[in-house]
Amino acid sequence: MPATKKLAAACAAAVVASTLAMTGAATAHTTGIHDNCTNLNKKWPHGVGTRGAVDKTSGTKVKNFYHNNKAHWAAENHNGTLDRDNDRIACEKA
Repeated sequence: MPATKKLAAACAAAVVASTLAMTGAATAHTTGIHDNCTNLNKKWPHGVGTRGAVDKTSGTKVKNFYHNNKAHWAAENHNGTLDRDNDRIACEKA
Protein backbone atom coordinates (compact mmCIF):
# COMPACT_ATOMS: atom_id res chain seq x y z
CA MET A 1 0.00 0.00 0.00
CA PRO A 2 1.50 3.36 -1.00
CA ALA A 3 2.35 5.84 1.75
CA THR A 4 -0.31 8.33 0.59
CA LYS A 5 -3.06 5.71 0.89
CA LYS A 6 -1.84 4.77 4.38
CA LEU A 7 -1.87 8.42 5.40
CA ALA A 8 -5.36 8.94 3.98
CA ALA A 9 -6.66 5.85 5.79
CA ALA A 10 -5.11 7.01 9.07
CA CYS A 11 -6.63 10.50 8.70
CA ALA A 12 -10.07 9.05 7.94
CA ALA A 13 -9.86 6.79 10.98
CA ALA A 14 -8.86 9.74 13.17
CA VAL A 15 -11.79 11.83 11.94
CA VAL A 16 -14.27 9.01 12.59
CA ALA A 17 -12.82 8.35 16.06
CA SER A 18 -12.89 12.02 17.06
CA THR A 19 -16.47 12.43 15.82
CA LEU A 20 -17.58 9.41 17.83
CA ALA A 21 -15.76 10.67 20.92
CA MET A 22 -17.39 14.12 20.70
CA THR A 23 -20.85 12.67 20.13
CA GLY A 24 -20.48 10.30 23.07
CA ALA A 25 -19.34 13.10 25.40
CA ALA A 26 -22.27 15.32 24.48
CA THR A 27 -24.77 12.52 24.96
CA ALA A 28 -23.34 11.53 28.34
CA HIS A 29 -23.53 15.13 29.62
CA THR A 30 -27.24 15.51 28.80
CA THR A 31 -28.84 14.10 31.93
CA GLY A 32 -32.09 16.05 31.87
CA ILE A 33 -31.54 17.60 35.30
CA HIS A 34 -29.98 20.72 33.76
CA ASP A 35 -32.50 21.15 30.96
CA ASN A 36 -34.68 23.65 32.85
CA CYS A 37 -35.36 25.03 36.33
CA THR A 38 -38.31 22.70 36.89
CA ASN A 39 -36.06 19.65 36.59
CA LEU A 40 -33.22 21.22 38.57
CA ASN A 41 -35.56 22.30 41.40
CA LYS A 42 -36.81 18.72 41.77
CA LYS A 43 -33.34 17.79 43.01
CA TRP A 44 -32.37 21.14 44.60
CA PRO A 45 -35.58 23.00 45.62
CA HIS A 46 -33.84 26.35 46.24
CA GLY A 47 -31.45 26.15 43.30
CA VAL A 48 -27.72 25.47 43.06
CA GLY A 49 -24.93 28.02 43.33
CA THR A 50 -21.25 28.52 43.90
CA ARG A 51 -19.83 28.91 47.37
CA GLY A 52 -20.06 32.50 48.60
CA ALA A 53 -22.58 33.57 45.97
CA VAL A 54 -24.37 36.83 46.76
CA ASP A 55 -27.99 37.43 45.74
CA LYS A 56 -28.06 40.19 43.13
CA THR A 57 -31.34 41.77 44.29
CA SER A 58 -30.67 41.90 48.05
CA GLY A 59 -26.86 42.09 48.02
CA THR A 60 -26.61 39.50 50.82
CA LYS A 61 -25.14 36.02 50.90
CA VAL A 62 -27.80 33.42 50.27
CA LYS A 63 -27.76 30.35 52.47
CA ASN A 64 -30.75 28.21 51.46
CA PHE A 65 -29.56 26.92 48.06
CA TYR A 66 -27.32 23.91 47.43
CA HIS A 67 -23.69 25.10 47.50
CA ASN A 68 -21.63 23.22 44.93
CA ASN A 69 -19.33 24.87 42.40
CA LYS A 70 -19.14 21.81 40.14
CA ALA A 71 -22.92 21.31 40.01
CA HIS A 72 -23.54 25.02 39.35
CA TRP A 73 -21.07 25.24 36.47
CA ALA A 74 -22.34 21.97 34.98
CA ALA A 75 -25.84 23.47 34.94
CA GLU A 76 -24.58 26.77 33.51
CA ASN A 77 -22.52 25.10 30.80
CA HIS A 78 -25.44 22.89 29.79
CA ASN A 79 -28.06 25.66 29.82
CA GLY A 80 -26.88 29.25 30.23
CA THR A 81 -30.40 30.56 30.91
CA LEU A 82 -30.67 28.89 34.33
CA ASP A 83 -28.92 31.86 36.01
CA ARG A 84 -30.55 34.80 34.26
CA ASP A 85 -29.37 37.46 36.73
CA ASN A 86 -25.76 36.16 36.68
CA ASP A 87 -25.39 36.02 40.47
CA ARG A 88 -23.90 32.49 40.38
CA ILE A 89 -27.12 30.93 41.73
CA ALA A 90 -29.03 28.90 39.15
CA CYS A 91 -32.82 28.52 39.55
CA GLU A 92 -32.89 30.20 42.96
CA LYS A 93 -36.11 30.32 44.95
CA ALA A 94 -36.87 32.05 48.23
